[in-house]
Amino acid sequence: MDILTSTLTNNLPLLLAPMPETPRMALAVTIDGGIREEPVAGVDKLASRLLLKGTTRRSAERIARELDERAIDLHEMSRADCTVLLAVFLNKELPTVLELLRDVLLHSTFRDYPRELVKLEGEIRSSQDMPAALANSLLVSTLFASHPYGNTGLRFLETMEQLNEELVRGWYTRELQASRMNVTVVGDFAVDNMRARLAETFSDIPNVSAPEPTPLPSPVEADRMVTAARPDAQQAQVYQGWYAPRLGDDTQAAMAVMNTIFGGGGLSNRLFINLRDRQGLAYSVSSQYIPMRDAGEVIVSIGTSPENIARARQGFTEQIAIMRETPITQDELLFAKGRLRGAYILSHETTSQHCLDIAISHINGLGPDYSARLLERIESVTVEEVRDAACLLQPPTVTAIVAREEALGGVE
Repeated sequence: MDILTSTLTNNLPLLLAPMPETPRMALAVTIDGGIREEPVAGVDKLASRLLLKGTTRRSAERIARELDERAIDLHEMSRADCTVLLAVFLNKELPTVLELLRDVLLHSTFRDYPRELVKLEGEIRSSQDMPAALANSLLVSTLFASHPYGNTGLRFLETMEQLNEELVRGWYTRELQASRMNVTVVGDFAVDNMRARLAETFSDIPNVSAPEPTPLPSPVEADRMVTAARPDAQQAQVYQGWYAPRLGDDTQAAMAVMNTIFGGGGLSNRLFINLRDRQGLAYSVSSQYIPMRDAGEVIVSIGTSPENIARARQGFTEQIAIMRETPITQDELLFAKGRLRGAYILSHETTSQHCLDIAISHINGLGPDYSARLLERIESVTVEEVRDAACLLQPPTVTAIVAREEALGGVE
């Protein structure tokens, strides 16, 4: 796919990827920053949600009605490193989408703040009642204790009294800087005509000054254990996490392959085979590698019987040691590459998937075609590079456990 880049007079980048004969178009407006630049947990999420809750010209009800009547799917995404407004629509609805996006970006009132704060609090409290979600929040907020990446639902509940409408509104106004944004379009369109339409719509987005950069995360200095008791927990949730290569790092491809073999590869990964099938320790077990701009993380998780907490933790230790000390097989390497290749293809089937990938890769400074280049790098990963990636999972380690109180008594 050809991706054509240009810049408006206000320094707003445009990324255009024509896909002829596609009936639906995707358009993303991406703003740099996201959770990474939040002064208080929840600011980015509230700001992005409030963009669609009313402007000086449109009520929230009118926005919803316009979207429904024209079959436009417009939703916000609060991500680690950026905020995205993604619209998917029939080609004929482009003028309506552009006018609506301009309105919500420049004229949102944020007047629905009190109601949206209550709704967000309720959603987060409900999610944190789930032991797995709570364990993940405990782990991430501890792993990134000194950085906004740790702004989990748990941290939101702890600090929400610091939130107010002026803080959210002011933060959004500072973040809305044309040179720290991009507009990405994927679909059936004439390039010159699309550039002209986008210039008419977005050329007066301000470009005054960028926020101060966020300091890089300061790693925890030693292994940490955090626990939470849940009297109704039928099983124990054990989560363990390490710092890992950040987005764009030279070792990202090898870490992606390593994680796929270790615990991220469906029912064929080592954690599933060894801890669930052979030892019967797990109801569910997996690992995930999450690269972000300032840092990355690898998280392994298991749902197990409370009496098996110690054995499950020991299982993690043993399997990581094997990944470090024993070369993987060629079959495992081919399996991991094939799975990652298939995941890439499946995640690029629609205009919206292409659009989001291009927009986020660009906003992170990696170039709009980064995912394709990463896949090429994955294809060249060697057995030795996978072992080197496993060796990066070194202390300090954070462990989070959620279980009944009696099961936590002997945890060390």
